[in-house]
Amino acid sequence: MVMPSSGGPVSEPSQEQLDRLRQAGSIAYSVLREAAAMVRPGMRALEICEYAETRIRELGANPAFPCNVGIDSVAAHYTATHTDNEEIPRNSLVKLDIGVELEGYIADTAITIDLRSQHGYLVDVAKEALRNALSIVKSGVKVSEIGKLVYETAIRLGCRPIANLSGHEIKRHCLHAGVSIPNIPTADTKKLEASHIYAIEPFITLSRASGVVVNTKTINIFSVRDTQLRVKGASQEEREVWREIIEVSRGLPYTTRWLSERAALLHPNLYRRGLVFGYPVLVEKGGAPVAQAEHTVIVYDDGCEILTTG
Repeated sequence: MVMPSSGGPVSEPSQEQLDRLRQAGSIAYSVLREAAAMVRPGMRALEICEYAETRIRELGANPAFPCNVGIDSVAAHYTATHTDNEEIPRNSLVKLDIGVELEGYIADTAITIDLRSQHGYLVDVAKEALRNALSIVKSGVKVSEIGKLVYETAIRLGCRPIANLSGHEIKRHCLHAGVSIPNIPTADTKKLEASHIYAIEPFITLSRASGVVVNTKTINIFSVRDTQLRVKGASQEEREVWREIIEVSRGLPYTTRWLSERAALLHPNLYRRGLVFGYPVLVEKGGAPVAQAEHTVIVYDDGCEILTTG
C-alpha cells in the first residue's frame, strides 16, 4: 500500500523478531492467494475485502491496513465500504494488496489477477519487474538502481512504470518508514541497509499511458495523525470515537467498516477537524489499466529474504 512516510528507530532483529516477521509474511502469502482465488466477474469487492481481513484475524494476526481492491485504472487505496456494491467486471485487471501486522511486525504484499483483460500482459511485466528488482536487493544497493531496473524492464517489454508510486521501508508499528523505493530512475543516493525491511512494488501501465496517478475524491482509508489526542476542545463523544479508532487500528491505516455504527457516524467530524486524515483513491491519470506486484523482504549483506512467499 502507498502512503506518506514517517521515521523511527531500527535495530537488527532478534531471532524472535525475525520469526514474527516470517509469520506475518507467511500469513500474508496464504491469505493473498486465498482471496485471489475468489476473484471472479460479478463478485462484490466488499466480499473480497471482508474475507481477506477476517482470514488474517483467524490466523492470529491483524490487517496492517484495509484490503485494497484496485480494478483496472485504480492503482491504490480503494477499499470497499459497508454499503459498497462495486462488482468485479469481466475482462478486467484486479489488484489485491494486503498487509499483515503481528505484534507490530508488518508484511505487505500484492498481486494482480487477469480476468481475460486485453491488457493481461501487464501482469507478467509487473512480475518480471519485481523479480528483476529482487535479484539485486542487498545491503549497499542504491534505491535508484532498483528504480532504474524496474523502469528498464517495463520499457523493454513495451510498457512503462507508474512514476509517482513507489515501494517503501517498513519498521515495527510503521508501515511506511523513511526510505522510498522508486520505480523509475532517480537521483536518490539512499542505500538499502542490512537487517532493514522493505516492500518492493512495481506498478506497470501501458506504454502510451501518462504513467502517473492522480487523487480522486473518494476516501475510504484513514489514519490518525498522532496516537495521542492533543487537540483542545474535543468533545467527550469525539474522544470516545478516537479511543475506538486507536483500539481498532493500533495506529495503522483503517476504514470505517471496522468501527461501530455510532463511531462511523461521528467519524466525519474527526475528519473535518483534522484529527484523522485520509488516503484518496489513486487512479492512472489517463484511465489506463495498472498492474502491481509486491513482496516484503529483509535485506542482508549478500542478498535478501522474501518474507511474503510460500
